Amino acid sequence: MSYPYQDRFEQYLVRKMLALTTITSYRHDLNDFFNYLRHFNFNYQEKPSVNLLQESDIRDYLSMLLIKRSAKYSTYNKVLSHLNRYFEYLFHENLIRSLPTLTLTGKQNFKPLIDSLNWSDKLESLLANNDLSFYTRLTLLLCAHFYPINEFLQPNFYTVLKKEKLNNFESNFMLQFHTFIQPLQQKQNTADIFLKQRFDPLSPQLTSPALHKYLKSDEPKCDFLLGPQKLYQNAVCQYLANHQHASDNELILKLRLTPPSLNYYRQLNWRFKDSKEKFD
Repeated sequence: MSYPYQDRFEQYLVRKMLALTTITSYRHDLNDFFNYLRHFNFNYQEKPSVNLLQESDIRDYLSMLLIKRSAKYSTYNKVLSHLNRYFEYLFHENLIRSLPTLTLTGKQNFKPLIDSLNWSDKLESLLANNDLSFYTRLTLLLCAHFYPINEFLQPNFYTVLKKEKLNNFESNFMLQFHTFIQPLQQKQNTADIFLKQRFDPLSPQLTSPALHKYLKSDEPKCDFLLGPQKLYQNAVCQYLANHQHASDNELILKLRLTPPSLNYYRQLNWRFKDSKEKFD
């Protein structure tokens, strides 16, 4: 028996270029979760709607994994990660009104995640670090300016970047970056800024998996994780933490968010704050 919105969600995972084995793992965990609800959750049996699920429903299932199935923490965290991504997808597609997994945390030390929350405060030293690749440093710069990866890897994004207001150290880095990228731009016959090394006349732009390879290679040189989605999230949350008195309109303009997305990141920021307090 399929889980709600299975086809749409798995097509989304395919677009994200996840491996077939990973998608199969998502399918297994989500089928197991909804099978559990169908058999043991009275509220879901009465009204089988994914939009009515609450945090308590998710928590009950996860507790069952630990207590009745003796699941390891690694399994618990994997399942929670799969559920979280599933519900985040439904939320952003306006298929549900709230995130039932928002305040749930994995069974592991969240210290690295908390430490990386303020990475954008270190941007000047990061951009000056020649041990990091130019693509890694450009990713950090763009995430610090609240551009997600699915936007800045698009063709012609350089036209958007030209309009961005940069401070002195950011402008200095971009001068160095243009010296680096210019030969590739000439080789690929494009003004785009994320480009493959090998000549590709049909699709010269760097792909997301290729960029992740640069970031993964540079990760040991940093004291925080370099996943672009997490970098972007943390930059947004850090800005919200530092501008708590800004109006919604000011934040929407600065962060280029819709009102529902702003609410989502506010809740995410509260989650980070609560997690940090546990370790202070």
